[in-house]
Amino acid sequence: MMEENNLIELGIANRPHGIKGGFLFKLYNTNESVLSNGSIITLVPESSKSSIKEKGEQFEIENIHFGNKTICYLKDIKDRNIVEAMLPFKIMYSRQNFPSPKEDEVYVEDLIGLTVYDIDGYEMGKVVSYSDNGAQVILKIKLKAETVELPFVKNFFPHLDIEKGRITMIQPEFD
Repeated sequence: MMEENNLIELGIANRPHGIKGGFLFKLYNTNESVLSNGSIITLVPESSKSSIKEKGEQFEIENIHFGNKTICYLKDIKDRNIVEAMLPFKIMYSRQNFPSPKEDEVYVEDLIGLTVYDIDGYEMGKVVSYSDNGAQVILKIKLKAETVELPFVKNFFPHLDIEKGRITMIQPEFD
């Protein structure tokens, strides 16, 4: 299996589809997907009920259909009983297989680990994680004395330089 930190979690599967070995995928990004026929994904069990090895196993997507439901068939899995034994699992995909983002776009995953500076160039901390509340991405920043969570918007993060590993943050003032 590939390095854990090189894999990005795209969603989960906890239900079979049909009787011919299909899975119902719940992908976190329902608008676009990096997955296609022939993609190699890593499945990691979500519980001890799954027959997938604890460290995960790689499978090739034979056929994937997107719509109100994402239905996926994996190469050499043709039986509903095998599908049910594999469930539930996380769907992981290698970051190196993602397409390059457009010039004005960034993968939020790539922000983790960036050093955070204030507007005057003083080091403040690091981006440690993120979440998505449905309206916007929230970055979790570990500062020296505290951890703050702020929306990833220009008002708080006016400058970003992924190549140099830095992001500028304007810390809000609280009364």
